[in-house]
Amino acid sequence: MQQQIHITLSFDLATGKVTLNEIVYRLEKLKNTLMLRILKQILTSYDDLIAQRLSPQPGVITPSKMRKGLGRHVRKADPQGRFCHGRCICKRGYRQRPRVIATVFGKLKLPIRVAQCRTCGARYSPLLDALKLMPYSRKESNFEHQVIESVIDTNYRRLIEGRSIDISLGGIHNLVVGSDVDQLEQVPVDLDDLSAIMADGTGYKRQRGQKGELRSVIGVTNSGKVEPLGTFANTQWSDIERIVKDRFKETKASGIPFVYDGEPGLDDFLSGVARSQRCAWHGPRGLYHSLWEDGLKKKASQPHTDKLKHLIGIELPQTDYELLLDKDKQSVEAKYQSSKDEIIQLVNTFRQKGYRKGAAYLENLSRRIFTNVEIWLKTGVIAPRTTSLLERIFREIGRRVKRIAWGWSDATVTKLSKMIVLKKYSKEKWEQYWKQKLGIEGNFSIRISQVESCPCHNF
Repeated sequence: MQQQIHITLSFDLATGKVTLNEIVYRLEKLKNTLMLRILKQILTSYDDLIAQRLSPQPGVITPSKMRKGLGRHVRKADPQGRFCHGRCICKRGYRQRPRVIATVFGKLKLPIRVAQCRTCGARYSPLLDALKLMPYSRKESNFEHQVIESVIDTNYRRLIEGRSIDISLGGIHNLVVGSDVDQLEQVPVDLDDLSAIMADGTGYKRQRGQKGELRSVIGVTNSGKVEPLGTFANTQWSDIERIVKDRFKETKASGIPFVYDGEPGLDDFLSGVARSQRCAWHGPRGLYHSLWEDGLKKKASQPHTDKLKHLIGIELPQTDYELLLDKDKQSVEAKYQSSKDEIIQLVNTFRQKGYRKGAAYLENLSRRIFTNVEIWLKTGVIAPRTTSLLERIFREIGRRVKRIAWGWSDATVTKLSKMIVLKKYSKEKWEQYWKQKLGIEGNFSIRISQVESCPCHNF
């Protein structure tokens, strides 16, 4: 069906006084009202077309192909709720009250035509079925899309007051809690597509002032994109490990690094899948805190942390591994062995001076800080060695959860965190999710054919 909508707008301007700002301001105010009028006209025309194709005209036979997808309804008084095979109707006017539907443009008051099936006698509304609207639906999913994307950036009250979205505080919360965004974490992930896995946690305030722990695991694809593997509120790392392993198509030793900041419980996380890699940025920072526990102040511990930064800061060549000369590879390996030896010497020095905390920390660090170098020497793949990507993600989550979502339930915090990760760092998946949810399949297109002005008849 191809039709045209003719819109007539009238405007009055003060010659020589009007500014561009005022024109744009007035058009902005008119936008939602205009879109609602256009939407209502499109739906009314669609309703008339449906009624025309389902109502047999004297001497005119409507091919069944033209009625395809139209007129589906439940058979009258059928206890099993089966569909009727009849597709011919009698018009029975309109419902007494129009259906009010919340849209991104505002509330649409749509008159609903009533039809009666000539086969079973059931009364129904063909337009609602053709638009895939549920019997008691009062909003369209674009409205839900706008609300959820706004919730990611601001709190409920500011959302209502600042963006004039016509919905209650409870209604917004129900949209967030009722979201089915969890289905994106059920898609299997191929380990061969990942170059690294990262995990970290951050605290937040739970209900009744209790402290909560939000934990997240992400994968980094070979092209550098984020692959969310799971976000969890107040869940043990052992349970998270089991859930993440279930996401993989095949659980196998992949040789990719698992990068973490030394948080307790993560030393052997995904040990059968990835190789542990301590974050190169958190290493010196953690050594400072360990030496502080041994009684050293910053001035005394600074030379040791600076030395550790130098030892672990091995720069890998960015050139194609296959094109490198053997002497270049041997140079990296020599630096790697030298750094490991110096760290072991530093551990012994700490023990001799009685720095037990610092010695234990540095010894544990030395086993996992050079994983990225070892992977490069073996395969030539340059793997991440810091959790900076995950730190940026947690800054976004923390900005939203810690400052605005105080006192939320664990389920709500978990869902909102998943939404933030997807929208900010996995945009293709986020857009694909909404296209599938909204049913965007290219079945409708609209374009502006012509815009012109003409003198008003009153002049």
